[in-house]
Amino acid sequence: MWLFLIILLFSPLTFSQDGQKAKLSQEVYDKAFKLLQEGKAMEALTTLDLALSQFPVNPILHNLRGLVVSQLGRDKEAEASFRKVIELAPRSAMGYNNLATVLSQRGRAAEARQLFEQALQREPQNFTSLLGLGVTLATLQKYSEAVPFLEKAWLSRPQDFQTGYELARALRELKRSAEARKILASIPAPSKGTIAARYFTLAAVLAEDQADNAAAVSLYRRAYELAPGSFEIYLALTRASLGSAVPASDRTLPPAPAHLSAEQHFALGLLFASRRAYPEAVSHFAQTLQMEPASYSTAYNLAVSYKGAGETEAAIKLIESRLENHSTAEFHNLLASLQESVGHYVEAVRHYQKAVELEATNEQYYFDLGLEYLAHFTFGPAIEVFQVGIKKFPNASRQYEGKGLAHYAMREYPQAADAFLTALEMSPSSPSAFAAWNALQSALEPLELERVLPRLKSLSQAHPQNAEAMYCYGQALLNQSLSSNQPEQMSPAQALIEEACRLKPDFAAAHLVLGNLYLARKEPEKAIVAFQETIRLDARNEMAYYRLGQTYRNLNQLELAQQQLALHAQLVKTRRELMARSRSAIKQFVLAQSGSQSGTVIQTPSAP
Repeated sequence: MWLFLIILLFSPLTFSQDGQKAKLSQEVYDKAFKLLQEGKAMEALTTLDLALSQFPVNPILHNLRGLVVSQLGRDKEAEASFRKVIELAPRSAMGYNNLATVLSQRGRAAEARQLFEQALQREPQNFTSLLGLGVTLATLQKYSEAVPFLEKAWLSRPQDFQTGYELARALRELKRSAEARKILASIPAPSKGTIAARYFTLAAVLAEDQADNAAAVSLYRRAYELAPGSFEIYLALTRASLGSAVPASDRTLPPAPAHLSAEQHFALGLLFASRRAYPEAVSHFAQTLQMEPASYSTAYNLAVSYKGAGETEAAIKLIESRLENHSTAEFHNLLASLQESVGHYVEAVRHYQKAVELEATNEQYYFDLGLEYLAHFTFGPAIEVFQVGIKKFPNASRQYEGKGLAHYAMREYPQAADAFLTALEMSPSSPSAFAAWNALQSALEPLELERVLPRLKSLSQAHPQNAEAMYCYGQALLNQSLSSNQPEQMSPAQALIEEACRLKPDFAAAHLVLGNLYLARKEPEKAIVAFQETIRLDARNEMAYYRLGQTYRNLNQLELAQQQLALHAQLVKTRRELMARSRSAIKQFVLAQSGSQSGTVIQTPSAP
């Protein structure tokens, strides 16, 4: 409650006394009031105490004395003075209002609420009482109760700054930001000081609520100009700026406040790192580490930010300097990823292994170690690591994916099929599990395909709304039909693949298989439509161009055929043997997984 004492200073109060006493007490009041205005609070207090020895039952003098001692920080005396006002003028709202204000400033909001309510019982339209009760209820987080009193005060003084501000703030807490923004815009913005900074900060928050991020950034900047030492405003400005859609060159931030604490630098570092602004994150984490040299979480986050900023050697040097005193699995795992990125494969493996040894309950570390073996085509060790990972973490589908890829690369297709299918059964929406199975299915022998059909059927039945599940079963039926000369499987295969296209209209792979099926059923016109749709959805699908060109050629449409086959030739590079293609798939899997898993910033606001 930051304006009440100024407001209440002018609250009138009349009481019965004879003319001479009234004249003398008014003269004393005016003198003390002038001294207070001139900043001479102690002289005003001396004047009032002398007067009160002559006029001890004058409530106006007691009220002014309460205001004076409150300004001097002597809250207990202020409370006593205002209680005396209530005693002497129990039917006036003023004593209750001023006492409530003092108690509220001392954190006694519940008592202040009762006093403001008593004031309103005596003067139901009293502006200060309405405003005070509304603010006090908001302080108690009773926003729905606060708003009616604030609205009533606002109606009586629609240009009052504090009333409009407090009403807007309460409305915002009730998620009525549009109304709050309208209220705030209707009052003149202060030009300087803390009050102005608060105004622009609230305006920025309301703009953010309504997704007006450009306005929010501008308003936070204005607030920060008015309060350049406010860390909270700077943090909000940084967050809004990093989330802005404008180009990075237009998001230049002013300098942070001087003399930030280690915790504040750490918070800013986390904010920058979470938005991938790694150079800025490096600066704040480095300052945190300078202030708190033993901080583990700061060192880790600084290393991750170095990595993100392209300063890999600095990250390696930092972690290596920490390992002697902090030999943690987390440090070893991060160091392994850094060593891998600079080509130190042997060192990377050693640190991945150390991470597994130090924290055998962490699935991520087993996965990263297996991924490292896969990345360098050491498939035997990869299978061993993923097998252990499967035993320890039987519900982690990616462990099965990794194991399946290693088997696939070694041409152990039945084992790969079993692993990939298990991953799909556990996570049918996993893009990597689907991609792995899709790469494998054409390599399966008819007998092996026959063996897995029941599992694929169960998968499609268990997830009838999953396009990938329908596609996998339909494609397997089609392949079985073609390889085993079982044309009766064509119709159910077609129904499944068409359902996959219906469930997921942008499913390019399903449209390609549907085109192949139409060709097998001697329906080239339908096949052409399917291949064209595949190309529309995936303009780099080499097989779609090839199939479309072949179909045109079979229809003797040689010019169209030549066009499509030429496009196919532009996309296709010399293909390697099956192992090379297997390794290519593995590389794609490794890169995808590494990009989403390695070097995660610690998102904890704990003291660094």
